[in-house]
Parts: sequence; C-alpha cells; structure tokens
Amino acid sequence: MNRITALTATAALAASTLALAAPTQAAPAAKAKAAYSVTASVNKDVAIAEETLIKVKGRVTPKASGQKVLLQQRVGKKKKWVVTGNAKVKANGTYKLTDTPSTPGARQYRVLKPASNGLAKGFSAPVDVEVYRWEKLAYRTAVTSTITARGVTIGTEYFGQSLATITPGTAATTEYTLGRKCTALRATYALTDESATGSSGAITVTADGTPVASHSLAVGSIVADEQIDLTGVFRLKFDATTTATPAATAAVATPEVLCTR
Repeated sequence: MNRITALTATAALAASTLALAAPTQAAPAAKAKAAYSVTASVNKDVAIAEETLIKVKGRVTPKASGQKVLLQQRVGKKKKWVVTGNAKVKANGTYKLTDTPSTPGARQYRVLKPASNGLAKGFSAPVDVEVYRWEKLAYRTAVTSTITARGVTIGTEYFGQSLATITPGTAATTEYTLGRKCTALRATYALTDESATGSSGAITVTADGTPVASHSLAVGSIVADEQIDLTGVFRLKFDATTTATPAATAAVATPEVLCTR
C-alpha cells in the first residue's frame, strides 16, 4: 500500500511539473485598423502674403465621395497643426482646397481625412511653402544714414514712408541689413516737388558692394515702380547726390522689400 501510494504521488507531482513547464500560449495580437490613404500637392512652393492663392490638391483612397477632408497648416517652428479649411471629396476620390497666407515665413500644409466607414483617419505627407511679404523699407532700422525717412511729394502725388536727402549739395547715404531673407526691392526714384527748376541729382543702389541700379534725376523725370532682384543679398545701400544751386532733394519713394522671416 505504501509503495502504491508513493508511486501515485510521484506521478501526480510529475504531471503537475509538466503542466507548469508547458509554455503559455499568447493571445493573438489585435489586427491594426485599416486607414485612409491621402496624397497632397501644392501649386506654389513660394508665395507672397495676401497675394498668392495656394491650391492644395490630392486623392483619398478608398474613395470617400461627398465626405469632408480638412486642410491643416503650421507656421515656422510651431508644433500645433491648425485647421484652416475643408472640402468635399469628389466621386473620383480627388479633392481641392485653397488658402491665401497672410503672414511671412516657412509653413507646412497637410490634409486630414477623418475616420469613417470603419476606416481610421488618414493624413497626407506635409508639403512646404515659403511665404514672403512686401514690407516698407523705411520701417526698418538703418545701419547708418544721412538720409531721412519721411513722406515726399513727386509730380503732385504723395508718397509715404520714403527716403529723402536732407541738405542740397551734400552727398547722402543710407544702409540696411536684409540678412539674405529678401528677394526683391521695388521703389520709385525722383527729385521731389520741392526741388528748384534746373536742379539735378542721382541715386545709386548697391547690393553687397555691387551697384544694381543707378539713376540720374532731373525735375519732372521719374523712374516709377522699378523692381530689383535682391536674392541672397545681405546688405542694401543707397547713395544720393544733389545740386546745391539750384537746390534739389532726391528721394527713393515708398521703397518696399519682399522678405520672409
């Protein structure tokens, strides 16, 4: 009896040990939920604030006819995406969204298709756009200047935020740092209406030491709305000369630079 009891106990212990040693079978992993696939592209990768219409186009797969997609964007180094528009997906799965940026700087656009029909939400890859804006040059701080920033009258027309010489017959200069963040300059060049008949002057525009424009001026002659390429320019300079007798005042009327942040 003792031997039988011992054998029975030994067999039970062995079975228990085998049960503990047997590997536990893992539960099957949850299957990832399928998501919408979204593509996006833009018509312009360089824009001018408040002027350029950005068109964002793409496709949603599977097709989601009549459902909404959302335009999102973020500016500069911000991490948060902001919704700025929406549109409906067409029957063929395509969509079109638009935006007119109002501030300068680098920005990204992406398109979100919200979850629906048992599918998870989907995002397009971000697309980059660099936005520039026309800014009054006279609002910037000059590096050095013997030219004053003020309004001037040319041909009876008033030009605010302009640059004008101070003393007739005395050479004048002003200089601005653009830091290679501007791509163009636009301005009008002339003698002001306060200049005496028969007077004259000249203005030279220099970019990083290289002359990019030079204008000889007389009463009644106007170089209107000239645009100059400033791509890659770090320092912009204006040099002006005028006659003392008859007295002349030379002006760079309402100069603007096209810059990003």
